[in-house]
Amino acid sequence: MLINNKADINKCRDTGESPLYITCYKGHTEEVQMLINNKADIIKYRDTGSSSLYIACYKGHTEVVQILINNKADINKCRKTGSSPLIIACQKEHTEVVEMLINNKADINKCDDEEVSPLYIACHGGYNEVVQVLIKNKSDINKCRKSGSSPLYITCYKGHTEVVQMLINNKADINKYRDT
Repeated sequence: MLINNKADINKCRDTGESPLYITCYKGHTEEVQMLINNKADIIKYRDTGSSSLYIACYKGHTEVVQILINNKADINKCRKTGSSPLIIACQKEHTEVVEMLINNKADINKCDDEEVSPLYIACHGGYNEVVQVLIKNKSDINKCRKSGSSPLYITCYKGHTEVVQMLINNKADINKYRDT
């Protein structure tokens, strides 16, 4: 009814959220599609740099993520902190969303401002399935963060033995601490 009465579907709240952003956060698939069909700005970002795709990945709303991807959302658009939709999906252990992003050409080695890669994030959490997906898709297994620690280092530190074994089986450098 609001759309039919010419409501501004791109008008944001004072805090920066657009109707599309809020609808993606809530996971309302039909409403997301309706807003997009009526020219909602899929590119609009909050002042933090969070996009509608980013928040859908954060919440693990796979159907919403697919709608946004199908409508050309910027799959590698990062927040101001450098965190990408793929990084947040890894951090929240949303394996299906991780696969969806990778299958749609998300940059698997794109790091945040601290040079933390999606694989590093998944290793830190001990998320076996996410780590498997990233390794299978050729993630840089030895990519160190700015502080110097590698995915294998953080996995050992956190005590995730299954992930340690996965990394070693896939040729992680057991002596690597820093990129040189």
